[in-house]
Amino acid sequence: MHLFDPWDFLSSKHRKMLDDSWAGLFQQEILRSLPVDLVKPFFSKTMGRPTKELYTMLGILLLQQTHNLTNEEAVAQLSYNIQWHYALN
Repeated sequence: MHLFDPWDFLSSKHRKMLDDSWAGLFQQEILRSLPVDLVKPFFSKTMGRPTKELYTMLGILLLQQTHNLTNEEAVAQLSYNIQWHYALN
């Protein structure tokens, strides 16, 4: 949960468009069911670089495969596409 809504800057029309799109479905249904517990043991809290948030990383991989994107294209989508940001919460 967030103390403040990170999507408050959107108009109600744009927020509804995101909620009604694939991104809203992904955020509400798919993101929560990703098997993070299966991946978590492979990361150490004390050794190596800190990991990105695991739900986000698994979500990116799933979206990359779903949209048949290269690594570079997936990075660009994550960098600039508001639907990806919304889907990944």
